[in-house]
Amino acid sequence: MKKIRYVTGRGGSGVGGLSGYLSTLTRDFDVCPIDPAFLQLDLDNQIGRVREFSSQDNAYVVANSYGAYLFLQSLIDQPASSINVLLLSPVLGRAMSEKRMLFSRPPREATLKRAIQDGRLGMPAHLQIVTGAKDEICDPELAIRVGDQLNIDVSVLADEGHMLEQTSVSLAVERFLGIRGK
Repeated sequence: MKKIRYVTGRGGSGVGGLSGYLSTLTRDFDVCPIDPAFLQLDLDNQIGRVREFSSQDNAYVVANSYGAYLFLQSLIDQPASSINVLLLSPVLGRAMSEKRMLFSRPPREATLKRAIQDGRLGMPAHLQIVTGAKDEICDPELAIRVGDQLNIDVSVLADEGHMLEQTSVSLAVERFLGIRGK
């Protein structure tokens, strides 16, 4: 039985949505919701909680959006691990959308960028990124650059934005878990 751990995006919960779907795939499921109470913690505590939550041997970790960003921050200066990780529409740095009048700059963005460049992430046994070609939060070009730097697989889904289609997420998760062929 696979051990699945899910780190939601900002404002996510452990009820319904992707949490509900993932919980149907195994009896060994747990979720770390990036809910308002979690977001009241200082950044070091947020990163520490995500690190502790996702560091279980041989776990399959799915992290979404800002939760994926916190997960990557949790790998800085840590040892390699035996977990397998799927990042969905991960926040990787600054994002700007003139159309939506959106500008986002996550905390410690430069720290993560330097850690990736310097090879200071304690890499999981498997790490991959899935994002949309029209994602305004996870810049697909940045995702490809990060994937090249980390030597990991990046899938950019045509005609999809930050909120990936349910069928695309299900397919990506099932491939990641080995339920369907690659």
